[in-house]
Amino acid sequence: MRRGREALKNGVWPADRSGMAFVTRLTRSSLVVRFGVLGAVLTTGLGVVLYTVHSDAIGERARQQAERAVVVTVRLGLQPQLTREDLANGFDPDRLTHVAAAVRSSASGLRDGDAELAALDPVELKIYDRDGEVVFADERDLIGTTSTSDDLREALEGRVVSEFSADTTDAADSHGADRRLLEVYVPVQFEGSATPDGVMEVYLPYAPVATAISEDLRTLTVTLLVSLAVFYAALFRVIAAASRRLRRQTEALRDSAERDRHQATHDALTGLPNRVLLRDRLTQALATAARSRGEVAVLHIDLDRFKEVNDTLGHSWGDRLLLQVGPRVQSVLRAGDTVARLGGDEFAVLLPVVDGVAEAQSVAERIRDALHRRFDVDGVALDIEASIGIAVSPGHGTSSEDLQRNADIAMYVAKEFKAGAVVFAPAEHVVPSSQLTVLGDLRRALEHDDELTVHYQPKYALADGRLEGAEALVRWQHPEHGAVPPAEFIPVAEGTGLILALTERVLDLALAQMRRWADAGHRLPVAVNLSTRCLLDASLPDLVTRLLARHGVPAGLLRLEVTESAVMADVARCLTVLQRLHALGVHLSIDDFGTGYSSMAHLRRLPVDELKIDQSFVQGMTVTEQDAVLVRTAIDLAHNLGLTVVAEGVEGPEHVAVLRELGCDVAQGYHLARPMPADALTGLLHRTAAEPAGATRAG
Repeated sequence: MRRGREALKNGVWPADRSGMAFVTRLTRSSLVVRFGVLGAVLTTGLGVVLYTVHSDAIGERARQQAERAVVVTVRLGLQPQLTREDLANGFDPDRLTHVAAAVRSSASGLRDGDAELAALDPVELKIYDRDGEVVFADERDLIGTTSTSDDLREALEGRVVSEFSADTTDAADSHGADRRLLEVYVPVQFEGSATPDGVMEVYLPYAPVATAISEDLRTLTVTLLVSLAVFYAALFRVIAAASRRLRRQTEALRDSAERDRHQATHDALTGLPNRVLLRDRLTQALATAARSRGEVAVLHIDLDRFKEVNDTLGHSWGDRLLLQVGPRVQSVLRAGDTVARLGGDEFAVLLPVVDGVAEAQSVAERIRDALHRRFDVDGVALDIEASIGIAVSPGHGTSSEDLQRNADIAMYVAKEFKAGAVVFAPAEHVVPSSQLTVLGDLRRALEHDDELTVHYQPKYALADGRLEGAEALVRWQHPEHGAVPPAEFIPVAEGTGLILALTERVLDLALAQMRRWADAGHRLPVAVNLSTRCLLDASLPDLVTRLLARHGVPAGLLRLEVTESAVMADVARCLTVLQRLHALGVHLSIDDFGTGYSSMAHLRRLPVDELKIDQSFVQGMTVTEQDAVLVRTAIDLAHNLGLTVVAEGVEGPEHVAVLRELGCDVAQGYHLARPMPADALTGLLHRTAAEPAGATRAG
């Protein structure tokens, strides 16, 4: 009773629960199992419906056949033995005996010639006249009686009527034989009569009819079972094959989606989490720490001597070394800590739970000790060093962006001063609040498509005045403050690592515009500036390759400009990146030449195609002899090294004249053209293409 009350309380009885459990298991099962069960149920239901319909039809057909046999017996065998007078006046005893014998004899003869009639031996015969009086009957006592049966009335109207005998109640005898009788009323109508002259009522045994029906039903049953079994098996095979294909496709899609998710959140080389997954885990850790008033630490790691491995042994050895860094760092961490690769030789560590700055420093020292142990790469012993920047929430930031930015700043301080592990110090490392505002707005601008644009300053060949190329210069239209000078946001971006995203945006915009110009018939080379951080990022060549392929721009049309000071910051690391870029077919330029104090040996090693003389020397060469000598020397040096020379800061016609006299190749500056939007340069390209062949612009 308790179970019943509980079942009622829950709205379902135990039996219903079992049914629901079966349905639940069926729903969760495979497609083949579900089809097997549901298909069997539906096929069985179809069989029952077909059996019912056809069995009724078979019974009706058997009854009609028996009825037809009686009609034939009456019309061909019995009726010819009678006359209209017999029905009208009745039978005398002699005539009655003669007719009975003739009826039996003719019925027997007809049945002998018809297989369907052979089993239909009449049990009883009655003959009625037009008034419904019995004029002949096997039971003589019935002669002279009158019947008011509805069936008889219908027969006297000219219709054959049949039904089971109502006075036979036993369906079967002791041996199981069917004892029911089929009662058939057949109208008797002689020639010349407008209506029946009488009716013959014949009682037939139903057992032969039932036997015929049973045989037909057995045939129907076998046929249905075989047909439905074949149909079910064929359909099951098709569904099973489709299910296997669907399962394979689903598994393939699931595996593909899993691979895509893994690739989107993990580094392709090391398999470690990348920036995306690190940011996600850091955000979750900060949310948890905020609820529990805990602390979270982020450590940014840079391998100081990694480039020496690439320079000496090659990139394949460097890659194999990077594969060992993650496990080496993880070996000194807890299970819940995260090691991520940010790109190149930069890694990061997330400590979701840390006991203040002291513990973070202790972990950083353990990491440095682990990385300073010698690495064995294919039998070669390699030594590297690491610089680590540390930022701990909430003191150094409460957002993912703040912590990573501050850890990045501390890492570059550690690298610059060879300090090993450095904790972010807001008073010493953080930029002024105004610059922080600029930094936040710039990060937001990078997430939109309408604030950052690129202007292009044309460059002209001094020999014939033709438009030789352009330099891409980023412009920022702040939604509230208007145009922000590059001097206010580019240094901030370079100091925080945001310069990488900014450079990617400029490259993407410039290459997209180059594609549009090329489609219009203008193959114009465009130069983009690279900062020190860009040159120190080993993934830069991969980024350039991807963007060139995305926009379908030949690598030879892209110029990348680097300053002497950027290259001199870490010659070995920058040289590796420059060599990979040069191998792509990208043209490389040394920008602001003369300000970076580069040596002849370094200049000779760099895979550059172009040398740009700094504007301070170009503008001073018409004023002081020293600047003129330096410009002349730089032009001669570049030409001797097989480089093209570009003069920056050309402000007047006198500069053009001197540069042309000294043999400078290309010039750019306000005297020739100011930086302009892409549409303006497009118009200039159209006008230049329409000028006569001898026309010149520079000068």
